[in-house]
Amino acid sequence: MNDNYIITGILLTTLLLLLLVAGIFISIYIAGRQKMEQEIKITQLELGYEKELRQVETEVSEHMMEHFAQELHDNIGHTLTCTRLAIENKKLDEPQLEDTFSAIENYLGEALNQVKLLSRSLNTDYIANIGIIAAIQLEVNRIEQLKKCTIHWQPNDHDVTMDKNRELMTFRIFQEIVNNALKHANARNLFITLNGGNRFELEVKDDGKGFDRDHILATPKASGLKNVLKRAKMAGLECTIESAPGQGCHYKLRETTKIPS
Repeated sequence: MNDNYIITGILLTTLLLLLLVAGIFISIYIAGRQKMEQEIKITQLELGYEKELRQVETEVSEHMMEHFAQELHDNIGHTLTCTRLAIENKKLDEPQLEDTFSAIENYLGEALNQVKLLSRSLNTDYIANIGIIAAIQLEVNRIEQLKKCTIHWQPNDHDVTMDKNRELMTFRIFQEIVNNALKHANARNLFITLNGGNRFELEVKDDGKGFDRDHILATPKASGLKNVLKRAKMAGLECTIESAPGQGCHYKLRETTKIPS
């Protein structure tokens, strides 16, 4: 009889220990799950805030560009036009200086045309309406008039199927890339290839002096390069940058994900 009590006691004790251990594991699991759910909520809030911040940043940037485009068109463009008209009148008063005035007129005409092209390229509504292929063509025309390098521009025949917001952001990245090439690379040739269709891809290559990518990104002076990578991330684009000293630079933008909303 005593043996039965002992066995029963051992079984009950073992059962209680198992229940206690199970309770501890369940408590740990519940606490861990609650912590994980809390971390997920915090992450979701942070992502939501980051998306909102990106959206606000983009809207502010585009608003500033629109304002600048309007100022270029209304004020600077108007001033250049008035100056050109004044010189035309002056030519009539002093015919002996006609050649000099004609040269100045030509320079003013080129400046006025550049202002118009730049104003269009900065105008958000205009770019959204004409689409990214026509927008890049507009930028190519503007750069060619600067006569700083030769542009080799190859769009394919497929339409670009990106939404307007992503198209606009991609065009701004393209402008940043081209600006970097003109400003720092001392390139003689700029090669631009665009593939539309189901998967958008934009490549920009130059034959300039190139750079050490990792070294440049580690310095505070890499604002242009960092802007390209930052904007590509905001647009949901994969961006690769290949470069080495003396070997030019090769940018590639590819559509991989849906644009963050």
